[in-house]
Amino acid sequence: MTKLLETFYGDLSKLKLNQFPCGTGNWRLEEDPGYVDYHKGEVNQETLFSLEELAHSEVFNVKSDWSDDITSLRQLAIKKPQVISEQFIFQHFTTLRLVDRNINEVDRGLLKFTNLQELSLTGNCLKSVVGAHLPKSLTVLQLFANKFTDLTDLTINPPPNLQHLGVGYNRLTDLTSYISPYYWPNLLSLDLSHNKIGHVMPTLQALSQLHSLRNLSLISNPITLAPGYRGCTLDMVPQLQILDDVSISDDDRLHFTHISKEAVEWDQAILTVNFPVLENLRQPPENEALDEANFYFPIQKKFDYLIRFRFVCDVNVEKSRSETEQREKLQGTVPSIQVSLTPDIATDNLIRPTTPASREIEEVTAPSDEDPISVGDVFETEAVAWENNLQFLKPVIVKCSNLTELEEFLNGEVQFTVVERVIESFTAIAPPDPSSPTPTPSGQKKKGGKDDKKKKKEDTGSKILKDKDGNVLKWVDRSPTFNEIANIKVDLKSLLSVGMTTGKTECTVTEKPPAVTPQPEDGRQSAASAKGGKGGKKGGNKKKVATPVPVTPPEPLRMEYKLERVRWKNLQDCKVWCQTGDGATTTNQTITSAPL
Repeated sequence: MTKLLETFYGDLSKLKLNQFPCGTGNWRLEEDPGYVDYHKGEVNQETLFSLEELAHSEVFNVKSDWSDDITSLRQLAIKKPQVISEQFIFQHFTTLRLVDRNINEVDRGLLKFTNLQELSLTGNCLKSVVGAHLPKSLTVLQLFANKFTDLTDLTINPPPNLQHLGVGYNRLTDLTSYISPYYWPNLLSLDLSHNKIGHVMPTLQALSQLHSLRNLSLISNPITLAPGYRGCTLDMVPQLQILDDVSISDDDRLHFTHISKEAVEWDQAILTVNFPVLENLRQPPENEALDEANFYFPIQKKFDYLIRFRFVCDVNVEKSRSETEQREKLQGTVPSIQVSLTPDIATDNLIRPTTPASREIEEVTAPSDEDPISVGDVFETEAVAWENNLQFLKPVIVKCSNLTELEEFLNGEVQFTVVERVIESFTAIAPPDPSSPTPTPSGQKKKGGKDDKKKKKEDTGSKILKDKDGNVLKWVDRSPTFNEIANIKVDLKSLLSVGMTTGKTECTVTEKPPAVTPQPEDGRQSAASAKGGKGGKKGGNKKKVATPVPVTPPEPLRMEYKLERVRWKNLQDCKVWCQTGDGATTTNQTITSAPL
């Protein structure tokens, strides 16, 4: 273990206060013109000047950045070396900056510095500091970048006149037990930046008791991710003049008056994820052509596109379990065909077509025995039909109440995946509709009536799909299949610093587009060439060689994205979010989550 006093003695020995030109060495001879008789107080000024100049030369240069009092101490060691003693040295120092010295204990020897006002122990291995071991004259204490998890020991008889306390870059999570005016009655400045403080209300309630506090820094703490963090701080700690290195104006206070009284989940962060445009999306294959064998039971495919990503968020356990079960059904390891029917069709009422070309409707997927896995942190945009430049108008809103976990997640990156959703539909015989009218016997039909003409017009406009036997057909959708087309990875660190990250990036293609086969030119020739031309020569029916058509490579797929943390600018923003739950002015903001 390295104690503070041991480190100080080591640095003090490097000042060479007893070596030339300092101290009372044998170089101060009585015959020498520079001799100083300390009993008489006579000093040769010329010799003193030369000694001071020599003390600042490169040869005798010593490290003096660990205190502002080193230069004056060395000058005294030259001019009046007789006053230099251990007690004098301890009383002489008013500042100590012992940075990166591997100190892990502050012992009681620090109390010898009776005039010490500023102490910096940044970058050491301290886990605790006892307040009773600090000089009572201390006004500035810097404990950055150590290993503090709480400050309980520091509250044991701390310096009563402390005005600034810096404990940033540590592992503090809670302040309620050691932030009190009883311990820090004169504290003007408090730096808690880069810790793990993640609860808004308990933290601000403790800080509001420090009536002398004027400067507060909570930069890079999880609570700063909450949308109402700044407004609630200004409202609950009105004595502040500077918050997170930004001055507070009267207008700022006015905008957030009484915001802390709103019924808000203060520890919840809100983020919006937007995809303004997806450029150069390849065109999907056309629907399958209907052939004669499958005319009455055709198949069609519907293609649409979405963007999927994984993000830390609040997970609804019940919803997550049901989505997981659905995902396991849709993506079981056993090859299967599973059909999802339209709402107006029931499985039991479907009549199997007798035509050999029809599709059978059956479910062969066996339930999975695996435990459900939570997938509540997978989000996706709405599915949009294909366009060359695809636009997703509805942003995805992500909410997370674990601010500490969210901060760790934002220190990494997120992957956005472009997904093609394919829904294959086929026709099946629909059950008879009990509400349809009973057909009238042929002998009772009235021809030429107005009602009969109207029915014919309605039947013509409805265009009901029927097979050759006259059975009414309904479209049945299979379970959708998802194909990953491309993806990009986006760094999220700027969301912590500036609250937003945006850009347009070329995607990494994960699925190769279908190969384009060049179409050969028409091989037919003119009638004159077929007959041999004017000369009557035969052999004019030779086919021309097909000229290959050059294939232009497609433009790279580019995705434009924008991620932003929601931050309330005034009390009105807070009220709107409380009322609507999903944003102020945009009514199309929706939150969606779906299993992979």
